[in-house]
Amino acid sequence: MIAVLLAIVLALALLGMQMTGMFVAEGDVLVERVIDGDTIVIEGGERVRLLGIDTPEKGQKYSLEATQFLENKVLNKYVKLESDVEDKDKYDRLLRWIFVGDDFVNLDLVKEGHAKTLFYADVKYRTILSEAEIGAMARGLGVWNPGNSPDMFCLGINWFQSNAPGDDRTNLNEEYVRFRNGCTETIDINGWKLQDGSGKEYVFSSVIGPKSMLTLHTGKGEDNSTDVYWGLGNAIWNNNGDSLTVWNTKGEQILSYQY
Repeated sequence: MIAVLLAIVLALALLGMQMTGMFVAEGDVLVERVIDGDTIVIEGGERVRLLGIDTPEKGQKYSLEATQFLENKVLNKYVKLESDVEDKDKYDRLLRWIFVGDDFVNLDLVKEGHAKTLFYADVKYRTILSEAEIGAMARGLGVWNPGNSPDMFCLGINWFQSNAPGDDRTNLNEEYVRFRNGCTETIDINGWKLQDGSGKEYVFSSVIGPKSMLTLHTGKGEDNSTDVYWGLGNAIWNNNGDSLTVWNTKGEQILSYQY
């Protein structure tokens, strides 16, 4: 009899926690941070990459809008994570479909033109995401705006190390910007111009292979296919904030980034 009473008390206690929001159903996790439009950090510090989509990278047009859209959807909320074929990517990020109540977050990003579809082994929701992408394209939303340059969503900022370890003045080559070509074709950035917030200019004489990186170091060195050097004798990127802008040879603004 006592065991039965204890079981009833425990069940009522759990029900009370559910009704006050203190109980989290299995599989639900709290989103603690949004890194960008397709990557979040959940409680415990694990990073999660949203499946089936690719949003603009840092510095690219619509990157901020995609990030803000995702923040509004999931930040400081409990979300349901659903796996597919692969558990993690090469960066050790969980690969998941994400839901907030009845909202399918991956799908919503595509519907509103904040993301393009990007499929690897994931298979569950390919059809509905592809249909949503066709709709966003037809309406010219976000990344599908017909006024966008064809170059706009290839070159992005993968990593910006504006504050080199130690003394910036003596460690110039550890102050750098790492660019990424997110496209499946080589992009020719010969003649493209970069400026910092004070108007100092660097002109590229490079190409970047498909899905490859190019790092621009502040100091001096010998250029190669993965690393190029500004050739400066002093630090260029202010540790307390600066801006970076890149234009192509047509004068179209390709990247605009502030920190």
